[in-house]
Amino acid sequence: MQRDENSQSRARKGNRPPGLRGKEIGMYYKNLAKTRKKERGDTDDEKIRLGCSVSVPTVVLDRAQECIDKFKNAPVEERLDENFDRQFQHLLRVNFNEFLAETKEKYDVDLTNTKLDEMLLNQFLSRLENEQVRQRYEARLKLPTMQNASDIIDAVDANPVVLIVGSTGCGKTTQVPQLLLDNCIAKGRGSSCRIVCTQPRRISAITVAERVSYERAEKLGVSVGYQIRLESCKPRERASITYCTTGVLLQQMQSDPLLHSVSVLILDEIHERSVETDLLMGLLKKILPHRPCLKVILMSATVREQDFCNYFDNCPMLRIEGVMYPVEMLYLEDILTLTGHRFSQQRERRQRRDRIEREMQHKAMIEPYIRRVRGKYDDRVLDQLRFPESEGCGDIEFIAQLIYYICEMKPDGAILVFMPGYDKISNLHSTLDKPKSPKGQRWRNNLLIFPLHSMMPSAEQQAVFRPAPPGKRKVIISTIIAETSVTIEDVVYVINTGRTKSTNYDIETNIQSLEEEWVTLANTQQRKGRAGRVQPGVCFNLFSRAREACMSEVPTPEILRSKLESIILSLKMLHIDDPYTFLQTLINSPQPEAISHGVALLKRIEALDSQSGQLTPLGMHLAKLPIDPQMGKMILMSALFRCLDPITSAAAGLSYKSPFYTPLGQESRVDQIKRKLSLNTRSDHLMIHNTICGFRQSKEAHRERNFCYDNFLSFMTLQQLERMKQQFAELLNNYKFLTSSNCKQDTSNVNSEKIPLLRAIIGAGLYPNMAHLRKCRQIKNRVRAIHSMATDDGRRVQFHPSSVNNGESSFDSDYFVYFQRRQSEALYLLDATMVFPMALLIFGDGVEAGVTQNKHYLCVAKTYYFKCTPETAAVVLELRKHLAGLLLRKALYPAPIEQNGHEEQLIKAIELLLSLDDKLGEDYISSDEIDDI
Repeated sequence: MQRDENSQSRARKGNRPPGLRGKEIGMYYKNLAKTRKKERGDTDDEKIRLGCSVSVPTVVLDRAQECIDKFKNAPVEERLDENFDRQFQHLLRVNFNEFLAETKEKYDVDLTNTKLDEMLLNQFLSRLENEQVRQRYEARLKLPTMQNASDIIDAVDANPVVLIVGSTGCGKTTQVPQLLLDNCIAKGRGSSCRIVCTQPRRISAITVAERVSYERAEKLGVSVGYQIRLESCKPRERASITYCTTGVLLQQMQSDPLLHSVSVLILDEIHERSVETDLLMGLLKKILPHRPCLKVILMSATVREQDFCNYFDNCPMLRIEGVMYPVEMLYLEDILTLTGHRFSQQRERRQRRDRIEREMQHKAMIEPYIRRVRGKYDDRVLDQLRFPESEGCGDIEFIAQLIYYICEMKPDGAILVFMPGYDKISNLHSTLDKPKSPKGQRWRNNLLIFPLHSMMPSAEQQAVFRPAPPGKRKVIISTIIAETSVTIEDVVYVINTGRTKSTNYDIETNIQSLEEEWVTLANTQQRKGRAGRVQPGVCFNLFSRAREACMSEVPTPEILRSKLESIILSLKMLHIDDPYTFLQTLINSPQPEAISHGVALLKRIEALDSQSGQLTPLGMHLAKLPIDPQMGKMILMSALFRCLDPITSAAAGLSYKSPFYTPLGQESRVDQIKRKLSLNTRSDHLMIHNTICGFRQSKEAHRERNFCYDNFLSFMTLQQLERMKQQFAELLNNYKFLTSSNCKQDTSNVNSEKIPLLRAIIGAGLYPNMAHLRKCRQIKNRVRAIHSMATDDGRRVQFHPSSVNNGESSFDSDYFVYFQRRQSEALYLLDATMVFPMALLIFGDGVEAGVTQNKHYLCVAKTYYFKCTPETAAVVLELRKHLAGLLLRKALYPAPIEQNGHEEQLIKAIELLLSLDDKLGEDYISSDEIDDI
């Protein structure tokens, strides 16, 4: 009995019972809090804990009310974008089957043109006499796909769906469309032939189209072209091949789901299992019975190909052998034997705090293998294998030394290095460009170094494919895009770090993250296939055979590790109103809980009706924007509130990446720079905009390179962020929310210097991703403060070490919005902007007035409660009603809010209330939050 009392006493002091982990700890404290409340006799009414006061001084309140009255009393011309309204009503009224029937009736016409067929045939025969065409055709004949030409043509003629399986390098992406096009033209059916080939990435759509047009001795845009988001070089309408991203085709299906203008649809790289490809396969199963003349060709590497065959009712499968020359596979133990490289123990001690756990996992994997191969490898090599950092790309200098080894010891040929992401690409590029070792300095001028990633501008991509001049060695440092999407002909040596970046989604916690992880066996085979196209090649795997034995066979389909908000909106635009039923028909269906999370968020941001779940006018606009719905809402609001430039900076940074890089040992210096650039706004998002502004100023002074170097910034990333901002402005201009496609246009940035409004617009976009800072403690002898903070689902979180808010000792508000949180040593907010309660009350959801313990309050989503006077509550609620009406009108008739117009009065009222941002006077604890015990 005494022991139980002591246990309870310790628990009440904050010492929980031993052995609890994860959710058990949370449940323990939750139950303990309930017990304590019951002992105190708390009533339901007392469960509401009121936070700070948001009462507005009478003078300000009167001015805000005056603005609201001017807004609501002004004569309003009810305007409607008839085209938008027609599309929107059509979406609500017509289901998917009716949509198919409508488009079938509308587009079902015979495209055959006899005169055009004759002309195309004559041109085809004439081209065969061209010497350049003949030479390039003879080169094509060496590809394995061309040796299967007749089998491919016969199979496509005889079947609605054909699966072509071929290893990397067999030429299926470039040759299959040409074979089918030329066959149609030769048979006098060219006018009815239009081939579309989908690609998972922008860069592959462009480069493959350019390669095919070269092989046909034509300019791009004749019989071959491409179409990607915001960029295209389309071919002629008939007798053509278009390479496009899968997302572009899905967008086109919103107006023509039966793809009447397409005669042959090729889905390339389906083994990658991207979300868009899986969606497209699901849609094709529904539309094929309505399009008996449509030919569908699925193209995959040798990765679980039977799954695709089974999904399409045991469709015929053709196999093409891929590699043209043998490729030798070397593993880490072989490479260490050849190079004699030793890893620096000093470097290892500076790794992450989870080092001990990683060492234990690595030891459990490697020690049994070392015992098996002892005697086959030198003890020095086996000792090096014991270091966890020996694998992958943890030691950039090791990769550089391997490149120098290839240059010294191997015949001519380009080197392709696979890295997980842009940060590691940049690190290796810098190491090779500014080498410190004598060997590196000796080889520096002999290397042509090319980074390759999906966000590179098209013009910069082309240099990667040009052969190196005599005496030079080409080194391409690439992400996964060079694995299957891009073929570089002269690659002979592949360095496979074995690492990639992958999106993961924890349904239980509703947390999505982008993590670096090991590739699968399928990835390794694909990477191996990139060597050996022009001569026998070598693949250097920077991991041991023991690691390979632990690798998964294939990647997890993306749709099973992604949040589904964007997918659900896309389905709504295709008249598929029930996402649960449709997504269950996919080759791998996501869990219903993941769909529920997506629907719930879309309702909270008002993209779906909160009751019926139908698409709203706002949701239709968000569905058209090729970015996350929350960021889409943010940039739409910035267009209406005329603060475009800073908000598009925030959206670009979240959509792509931070422009900062952090060299080892320079973490504190980078933190100082970020804090300086944040200008005390307590916002990671506004810090990105301030950085872009600094970059622009440095460009005007022709010092942009120095600016980037001094502030640990990536020049290429900043350029890409500027391009993305411009793309956002062009889209908003196309949809009539802006009068100019220039994101820096003065009329679009009237309010871009008003920090309270900028914070509120960021909050309007990222809501309901909320966190509340309960305590901020400054501990003696520690530079940084410690924070006690929770998100609105009750999870304890911390600011990420890279955030400008990390370790800050004082904030003017205890509320923060964020876009992404990630679980590692703790649950971190990767980005955060401080917002004030009034911004939540104006732009949040579920705002209600009430009384508890004779005190008036306003609450947000029954989670955050603020004391306020009845007069303040009345003005805020009226303001919200008129704002909702204004946003609806703008969705139905897109146009910016005119300066000095009556709509401006509502913006002024909002600005007046936001201008009262002040330090909160007391702690706040939400109704469902657990006390610190």
